[in-house]
Amino acid sequence: MAIRTVVEIQEYERGLLYQRGRFQKLLTPGRYTHWFWQRSRIECMDIRETSQTVNAQEILTSDKIGVRVTLIAQYQVSDPVAAAHTTESYVTQLYQDLQLTLRETITGNTLEELLEDRDALSTQLLDAVAPRALTYGINLTRVGVKDIVLPATVRNVFLQEVEADLKGRAGLVAARHEVAAARARANTAKLLRDNPDILRLQELETLAALASKSGNVLILPGVQSLLTREAKE
Repeated sequence: MAIRTVVEIQEYERGLLYQRGRFQKLLTPGRYTHWFWQRSRIECMDIRETSQTVNAQEILTSDKIGVRVTLIAQYQVSDPVAAAHTTESYVTQLYQDLQLTLRETITGNTLEELLEDRDALSTQLLDAVAPRALTYGINLTRVGVKDIVLPATVRNVFLQEVEADLKGRAGLVAARHEVAAARARANTAKLLRDNPDILRLQELETLAALASKSGNVLILPGVQSLLTREAKE
């Protein structure tokens, strides 16, 4: 009795057909049957875009500060034959290439350079690893810096700088308000000096407001002279 095997290759997969251990051809999506006597096998490979996380590792910057950086890489298999035959595991190979290139890149930059432009770090990694990944059938589409973890002492220094900066800005704002208030008082004083009738009007308005409140008893020294002066005028 002949034994047969049926293999279905999905739309997002490609099949690699081997006979007697030798690669024969690349199979497109569909249903394939092969018999035991043919001594053939089909390996399916997923060609959808996927992502890989490069776990944090502590690396010294060029100014000898240890940082822990985590990466996320997005890629897809562009050449299934190369991905299957060039390396033992293209996933492991890509991980190691990203890890080693990250180490080389960070050791060549200062901490300030890394923190100022994280996008530049991502671009450097992509430009360095993508051409190599193509040699084993992987199209590396994006590399992003997920986290940069600093030592506690360095974080405290940054927090102190931020706090000092915020206090300085608050002091500048308060000083501007004080200058504006002083300028307004000076303008008011000049206006009242040049226009004594305005000051007299304010006095009368204040008296009227106080007198309108029930229960208030106003004792105004010199009020008779004030009324006399008003009558004469």
